[in-house]
Amino acid sequence: MFATAFTRQIAAIACTVVMSATCLMGALAPAHVATATTPVAAIEAPTA
Repeated sequence: MFATAFTRQIAAIACTVVMSATCLMGALAPAHVATATTPVAAIEAPTA
């Protein structure tokens, strides 16, 4: 598949960088999700 040892090394480095970035984004992205919805206050019925 790869012609030389150099191309194997480049492919291994590229795969490592891509997998590391994917795992990092998978771990950090859910913690930083911003919600754009405003909180809704509870409805209170008037008391007589």
